[in-house]
Amino acid sequence: MAEAAALLPAADPPTATPQVPAPRRPLANRWLNLPALTTLTAFDSATRPCQCTAPIAEDRDFFAPVLPALTEAEVAHRLHRATAHPHLAAQLATAVFTAASTTQLDTVHVRDLAPDACTITLHDDGLRQGCMTYHVPTWARPLLLAASCVWHIASGTGGPLFTDPLGSTGLPYLTDFAERCKLRPPQPPRPKRRKGSCAPTKPPETIWPCSPAHYALSWAMQEPDLMYGCPHPPPHTRRTVDAYKRGWPPPYFGQRSLRP
Repeated sequence: MAEAAALLPAADPPTATPQVPAPRRPLANRWLNLPALTTLTAFDSATRPCQCTAPIAEDRDFFAPVLPALTEAEVAHRLHRATAHPHLAAQLATAVFTAASTTQLDTVHVRDLAPDACTITLHDDGLRQGCMTYHVPTWARPLLLAASCVWHIASGTGGPLFTDPLGSTGLPYLTDFAERCKLRPPQPPRPKRRKGSCAPTKPPETIWPCSPAHYALSWAMQEPDLMYGCPHPPPHTRRTVDAYKRGWPPPYFGQRSLRP
């Protein structure tokens, strides 16, 4: 500051601004169970590259689970500070607001992101609901723009958006990265603790189910139940969402043959 005042004598010296206390985060250090992550783990392989013009998800009658405002703010806070690799944070953020699987996320290229990151297109070759374009919430746009900028800086061309063009090694898998951020799908109910038991309870491992809820093909519904006790994701179409608001269907949204 002394050198700046000597070099720029006409400039006004900076005034000390009072420090504003950081806003309180009610959900800090807590595990967040996000229904959108229930469909993250997939049992199908990656699809072929696609350059289609996909419709908006709402026009295809697909609605990802909406986060409460408080939860959304906490998720944004964690992802903006979780890693120095923007493609990791951008990939997990996209899974949160699209309820996409890892297979769908692997199909996203830099060209599928709008220049201002207001929309992003995911492809799935018709395995689920078809290729769709999603509106990107405001909190996730800087993460997606950062991932896109790294690609443009590193190679000058487009590539898979959620990969590192710099070739970093030793990065965690997406589910491991989510657990580092304390984000996970809703878990099975914990067993009741016996009265008088003094043994310390071991924290349970996070379960990542494979849900066929968004699959459109009949063979997907014939897969064995891989939910491992986790609740199925909420309804995702306009009809089922409206019915859910009226109190139907019941909280179980999986295969009818497996309903309790």
